[in-house]
Order: sequence, then C-alpha cells, then structure tokens
Amino acid sequence: MASSLDLSLPEPPRQRGRGGLVQWLTFLGVLAVLAALGFGLPRGGGRPARGLAKSPEEALRLKSLATDLEKRTLYVQAEQVWAEYMESSELTPEERAEVLYRRGKCLAEGGRHAEAARRLSEVEGFPVPREEKRKARQLLLECLAAHGKQDVRDSVARAFAIGEEEKGTVVARVGSDGITKEEVRADLVSSLERMLKLQGAPMTPAELAAKAAELADQELKEPERAKAALMRAVSQRVLYREGLERGFADDPDTHGAVARFRRELIANRVVEAEVEGAMKALGPTELKNHYEAHVERFTEKPGVEFSYAPFPGAAEAEGAIAKLKDPGTAAEVKLKRASGAAVPGEPVPDLGPSAEVAAHVLALAEGEVSSRPIEHAAAFYVFRAEKKRPERQLAFEEAEPRVRADLAAAKREEALQGLQALLSEKFRVELLDPAAAGKEELPGPGAGTESGAEAKAKEETKAGAAPKP
Repeated sequence: MASSLDLSLPEPPRQRGRGGLVQWLTFLGVLAVLAALGFGLPRGGGRPARGLAKSPEEALRLKSLATDLEKRTLYVQAEQVWAEYMESSELTPEERAEVLYRRGKCLAEGGRHAEAARRLSEVEGFPVPREEKRKARQLLLECLAAHGKQDVRDSVARAFAIGEEEKGTVVARVGSDGITKEEVRADLVSSLERMLKLQGAPMTPAELAAKAAELADQELKEPERAKAALMRAVSQRVLYREGLERGFADDPDTHGAVARFRRELIANRVVEAEVEGAMKALGPTELKNHYEAHVERFTEKPGVEFSYAPFPGAAEAEGAIAKLKDPGTAAEVKLKRASGAAVPGEPVPDLGPSAEVAAHVLALAEGEVSSRPIEHAAAFYVFRAEKKRPERQLAFEEAEPRVRADLAAAKREEALQGLQALLSEKFRVELLDPAAAGKEELPGPGAGTESGAEAKAKEETKAGAAPKP
C-alpha cells in the first residue's frame, strides 16, 4: 500500500470545467445513478409542469399555510401545500429550488424517504448558491441511507464528488478515493480536541477547537509526525472500504449508531451555540466576580515538574540512567523539559494518560533520576524530577482560563434550562409510556441533568410543601 503513495509530490487539485456544464453533468449523473439502481427518477427531469397561476394573494396564502403546517410538525400535509404552491405560482429558478428542498425536507421528516430523495434530486437542475445545494445534497444522502439504499447513497455521493471542485491537495489515494492534506489535518484536529477534553483542559469549546488546530499545525510541520498522521488516515480509509464490502454500512447497528451520534452532535451544537453567544457578552468584570465567588476552585494542585527522554530499547535507557547519575557524563544525555507538571489523577504532560508514568514521576525526589526505564507507548523512558510543586492559590490573572471555562460550564447549565423552557413550547411532545404520561412536566433538552434531590425538591415545591434542606 505504502509503495503506491507519493508523499513528497502531492497531486494538485484537478481543474474542472465551467460551472454551468459541471452542474448539468452532475445532475444527469445523479439521475443516471438513481435510474440504474432502480430508485426512480424525479418526474419531469426536475422541471415540474406548472398549473394555472393563482393570484398573488392566493399564492401568499398557500406559502403561509405550508410554513404554518411545518411549524406544527404536520410535515406530509405541508409538503402537499408546498407542491400546490409551486405548481400554481410564477417562481424564479432559485425560488423553485428552495421549495423543492422544503418539500424534500418535509417528506424526510414525515418518514417518506424515497419521495424525499426524488424531490431533493431535482434541486440539482437549478442554479442555486453552493451552500443551498450542499444542504440539499446532504439531506438526499441521508434519505437514501435511511431508506436502506446504501449502495445508491454511495454511488450518488461519488456522482456529487465528480461534480464538485476538488478542494485541497491530494496526498494519497485508496482505490478511487482521494485523501487530501486538509482531510488529514481535520482528522488530526478532531483527535487532539478529544485528547484535550479528556485531559480536562480549562477552555471553552471555541478555545478547545482553536488550541487543537494550533497543535495540529505544529505537528504537521514535523515530517515524521505528518507522515504518521497521513498513514493513520490511509489506514482508516482502507478499513472503511473493507467495511463497505462486508456490508457493515447496511448493518442495523451501524445505522443506529450513526443516528445516535447525529442526534447527540446536533443537540450539543445547539447548546454550545447558546453558550458561545453568552460568553461573548461577558467582560472582565463578570469573570472577576465569578473568580471571587468561587475562589476555592482555582488552586494549583501539588505536582512535579520533570524532564524526560525516550529510547527505542531498554539497554539504551539503562545506559542513559548510568550517565545521568555520573556528574561527569550527565550532560551527554539530552533531556526534554515537559510542558507541565505531573499531577495526581491527571494525564502526564506530553505523554498522555498513564497511571504508571504518573506514579513513577510523582515518587521521585527533587533532582532524582529514574532508577529503571519505564516502558510507555512503544518506547523506554527515563525521567528526572526538576522541582516539587506544592499546592497554592492561583491569582485571578493566572486562573483566568480556568475561570472562563468554569463560567462556561455554568452558562451551559443556564442555556439548557432556558432551551428546555423555550423548546418545550415550540415542539409538540407526546408521552406514550403510561408510567411517564402522568407527569405534568415534559422533558426538554436539559432532561436528566438534575440530581434526584433536586427533582424531589421541585416536586415538593409544586405540591405546595416547603422543600426539605
């Protein structure tokens, strides 16, 4: 596999034809794929016949009615009204494409994915902005997957890829699939962001994303680490292709996991958007007030500042230990100062989670060198404790990143409560479980976040009794 990759001379983006020709070739390609795989064609080649034009007042009434039905989650009825509006109104191509998208979205929400796919495929025949076409394409692919037509979905996705300008620089290929430098970077950023979250980095979501991007760019500047990131992307793509051939894409477990991930991701993005909006409105005064109200939270835990060196084998590491313990040869061993201190219960700076490494470093006296090599992540490490750090109270200036992150967590809880109140009115909720149907409050976005004691106190307050302390 590695022999087919040219890492030193990445392939530049391929030149495409003119936008109008590419658009129609893509549209025809999608129709051909749908027809060849027996999924059905959009009627009229994406140009439904118009009926008799209605008066502007009647057209406005239909549009208002369709929008209202959507808000009331009567999606199938809304699609029917949108169809009547579309066929009896004089609309521009852009407006017709927008109505087709809304019809497809209504049908998808109503569970009629095959019809939704036909409507959404018609959007390809209209000159609409790139973002609007991207939304229609994404929903079309989701409908095909939900309908159990994974083979059709993959074929249509490839047809879209042919019609899209290739973004970025291709650095590897797996079969006909290109992997770009930008995709490798995006994978690395995602991985580093997850690592920072596991380490409990005191940052807001936006700060986490920015820090992960900064670390990824630093890593990709080092040739060996950049190559390792590329090979991880290649390995993942190879396994993905093998999974498709084994039928895992159509597996019910896969569909369920993807649906759950999508729901959680979209729900979390709503909450994080609210938090980001709230955090932008905060200034130094609010941060300082939060620090002073919860000053006990912002302390520096006791730890050990240390240096380390990795070796490929135990013998080399033992030789380095011997040199470090001899003042005459200690300077021959190049140790790297860790970016932070080892702290009980937290990942080891630069090395990640490792209970053995953390315990070893924390047990060293100040200035002491490892008495034996410590194996970690396919290497043998030697450590030296540089400074023992006691617990201390952080000043506001030192603690500001942690104060901001702590306040963001509080704002997240506030956002959940606010969204629960707002969205429980916007979306109709019907409880079908007899055990839950008797509850007066319907669950909202923040359901499940209260403790049992908080829920009991709320019930006592609603019943007229004073909550117990």
